Amino acid sequence: MEDEHDVVVVGAGVAGLYALHLLRRRGLRVTCVDAAPEPGGVWHHQRFPGARIDTEGAAYQYLFSEELYRDWGWSERFPAGYEVLRWLRFVVDRLDLHRDLRLSTPVTAARWDGGRWRVRTGDDELSARFLVRCTGSFTAPRTDAVPGRSDFTGPVVHTGAWPAGGPRLDGLRVGVVGCGPSAVQLVPALAGRVGRLTVLARTPRFVLPAANPMFGWPERAAYRDRLPAMREAVRSTPSGTGHPSVHRGLHSLGTVHDEDPLALHPARLAGLASDPALRAAVAAVVRDRMRARLGDDRLAAALVPEGDDYGLRPVATDQRWLESFHRDDVEVLPVARNPVTRIRPEGVGLADGTVVGLDAIVLATGFDTGATRAGIDVVGRDGRRLGTGPGLFGMAHPGFPNLFAPLAPTLGYGNDAACLQGQVEWVDRAIGALDADGLSTIEALSCPAEPVAPHAVPGGVAGVLRACDDEAAAGYPSFERR
Repeated sequence: MEDEHDVVVVGAGVAGLYALHLLRRRGLRVTCVDAAPEPGGVWHHQRFPGARIDTEGAAYQYLFSEELYRDWGWSERFPAGYEVLRWLRFVVDRLDLHRDLRLSTPVTAARWDGGRWRVRTGDDELSARFLVRCTGSFTAPRTDAVPGRSDFTGPVVHTGAWPAGGPRLDGLRVGVVGCGPSAVQLVPALAGRVGRLTVLARTPRFVLPAANPMFGWPERAAYRDRLPAMREAVRSTPSGTGHPSVHRGLHSLGTVHDEDPLALHPARLAGLASDPALRAAVAAVVRDRMRARLGDDRLAAALVPEGDDYGLRPVATDQRWLESFHRDDVEVLPVARNPVTRIRPEGVGLADGTVVGLDAIVLATGFDTGATRAGIDVVGRDGRRLGTGPGLFGMAHPGFPNLFAPLAPTLGYGNDAACLQGQVEWVDRAIGALDADGLSTIEALSCPAEPVAPHAVPGGVAGVLRACDDEAAAGYPSFERR
C-alpha cells in the first residue's frame, strides 16, 4: 500500500529530526522513519559506558530557537551519550515531532520512479517527491573485524551497537579490542568495575585531555546568555565550536597545550593538513605530554604514537584514559607485531598462538565509514545505484533527483552536529526555492571524483557552510533544476 508524502526523511538523529521540523514548518507533508525504537540516531546505538560527545554541549545543540536553547541545560561541559539522548527526547516533545515519526521501521530500498521516490519499508511503500537520507556515517559497526565471535562462550559486543540493558560486565575479565576514540572513552568507565580489564592495542592514538567540569545554574545561565554570539561563532569557525584557530608559532605549542590542550585539536590548528612541519611539532608536544602522564616507558611504548602524522586521523579527547593504566587491574597488551587473529571459545587468539583468556569481549573497532547507505538499496534515474563516493556539498549525487543525503564532510574533525544542521538548512532552502520557482526536480550536475579527507576540508565546518550559502545565493548553479 502506497503512502504519499512530500518528503520522507530516513533517520531520526540530530540531522533527521531537524529536517523533519524545518520541512514540516514549510507546510510540507513529512514523515521521518527510523529502524530504531526511539529517536536518537547514533546515540541510541552507542550506549557504552563512558560514551560522550567531544564537542561542548552548548555548541552541539540546535541554535535556531532561543526558547529551545534556553530551556535545556547540560549537566557538564562534554555531555554523556545518555544525556544527549534525553536532550533529543526533549526536542521531540517540545517540537511535537512524535506525530510524524515512524519508529521501528527499517527502510530497505528506495527507487526513483515517475518523478517520485518509492521508499520500501518492510511490506509497505511510501511515496515522496523528496527523499532526505540522514543515516550518517556511524551505521555500520565493524563487528566482523575479528572472525570467530560466534565461537566465544561469553558476550561479545561492539561499542557502536551496545544493547540498552547491558551486557553486565561487573567482576568479569573483559578484553577491549582496539584503542580508538570509543576505547578511550570506555576504558576509564570500566576500570574498577570489572574484575580485570585488558586492552589489546594495535595502533596507538594521539589523545588530548579534556577537562569536563560539572555545570550548575550559574554555568548554564552563562552559556545560555551567549546564544547570539554562539550561533555566529559556530558557523564561522573551522572547528564549528566557536573557538578560534590557533595561530601562534611552533615555539609556543607547549605553552598552548599547557594552557588549554584542546587548543591543539586538529580542527583548531590552521593549516595543519598541508603543513608537515606543524604536524611534526604538534606531535612532539602531544607525545611528550602523554609520556609525562604515563610516567612509564613500557606503557608509553604501547600507548603513545611514534609518527608525525598528527591530525591525519581523528585525535581523541580523553578523561583519564592514560591514567587508567596505572591501576593493577588494567593492562595494555600491544598487538601490532603479534596481531589478534581470531576470537576463540575461551578468549582472543594472537598470531603466535597465545590465547588471552576472557569472560567478555568488547570490540572497539570503529565503523566502516564508506558504508553510508545504511543497508538501503537506493536506485536513481536510469537504474543507477547509489554508491559510497563523495556527494556534491556532501549531500547530492548526479542521477538522483530530489535526493539529499546530509553527511558532514568534516567527519570527526569538528562539530559534526553544527555541520549537519547547516546542511539541513540548505536542503530546506533548496526545496523552498524550487517550489517558489514552480519547478519539480533538483539534481546535482556533477560531484567530486575523489573525496577530500575530512582533515583537509577547506575551511572546516565554516568552509562547508559558506560553500552551501554561496551556492544558494547564486541560484544553485551546480544543480539542474526543472
